[in-house]
Amino acid sequence: MMAIIAGAVITNVYCIQPILPLIKADLKVDLTTVDVVAGGALLGFSTGLALLLPAGDRFDRRKLVLAQIALAFVFGLAAAFASGIWALIAASFGLGMVSCVPQQLVPFAAVMSRPGERGRNVGTVVSGIMVGILLGRTVAGVVGAAYGWRAVYGLEAAFMVPVWIAAAVLLPRGVPSTNLSYGRVLASLWPLARDNRAIRESMIIQALLWACFNAFWVNLAALLASGPWHLGSAWAGGFGIIGAAGAFAASLGGRASDRLGTRAVVGASIGIVTLAYLILSGANSSLTFLVIGVVVLDIGVLAGLVSNQTRAFAVDPKAQGRINSLYMTATFFGGALGTIISGWLMNRFGWTGIVAFGVALGFVASAIHWIGVPPNTAVQPDPDSRLQVKAGRISTSPDR
Repeated sequence: MMAIIAGAVITNVYCIQPILPLIKADLKVDLTTVDVVAGGALLGFSTGLALLLPAGDRFDRRKLVLAQIALAFVFGLAAAFASGIWALIAASFGLGMVSCVPQQLVPFAAVMSRPGERGRNVGTVVSGIMVGILLGRTVAGVVGAAYGWRAVYGLEAAFMVPVWIAAAVLLPRGVPSTNLSYGRVLASLWPLARDNRAIRESMIIQALLWACFNAFWVNLAALLASGPWHLGSAWAGGFGIIGAAGAFAASLGGRASDRLGTRAVVGASIGIVTLAYLILSGANSSLTFLVIGVVVLDIGVLAGLVSNQTRAFAVDPKAQGRINSLYMTATFFGGALGTIISGWLMNRFGWTGIVAFGVALGFVASAIHWIGVPPNTAVQPDPDSRLQVKAGRISTSPDR
């Protein structure tokens, strides 16, 4: 149930990407400017994660979720009736900010799980999020091609009504895990990141992987439109169906993290993402390379998303909302930068610039991952994601 609600709300952020060429043509702006619409949604999402997610440790998450879905309805309508590109960017930012509902639900799943099942259950919710991201693109592409880009935003706004009703009926009441004031909860974010290497590494690595993910998807419509195929937004959205096949890697990645340890899965994910971009180097001339690259990229990014998140959650069971805020803020900030930078690269260097960008980010993530290996543990099972329960007390690995 949480996975379905999460997947429904996240479409607000990613429905934009396949309709960017339609917005570009209608509002008469260039590729770099129209990519700011998608980047604005991701920056808004990142801002919501930073400001709203920590409140879940202090207040009833159910009430927060319902308020955010209601505001998503309002911002969706504002985007549908935007008079110009900057009004659309502002509405997109607001819509992204209140659409961090899925990441309010992930800590629910983590808190309700036993330690040995945490990765699997988090992976289930993340799978719902990723199916929403990828299939949302498909629907947006088809609706945009048939009725225009404004209809996509109108449909998103209308969709929030049944989603709000479902959340109101089905979500359990959230129980605050801290008595700290909201201001002190926000103030506690920096020490939490500063004092825990596992959180810092997870934040940075996933930010890089999410930049890779968005650099591809935000420029796919432009590639299909300008490449040898001259395909429209419906085709760009249709690739979401192909990408959805890799979305279930989130659940598999969670199970693998429970069994093998998070560090091993993170390392494999970085390698898979880098391999995907090497495959995608031929995507501007071969649909076969494009299809294979989409699936491989999604598998790598999504397995990394869950394994990095599970590793971070293991640091402190009483700070799940704050940890998720740090982790997902970094992730989507990286995605926003990847979107904006890749738009400039696509405009300047074409698809070759996107591929070089993705490969470079993969090498940086790999360097950070292996530099962070603790001494004498390179071949040891990773305990990051495994909480030990002793005498009714939960503890984490000593070096965390």
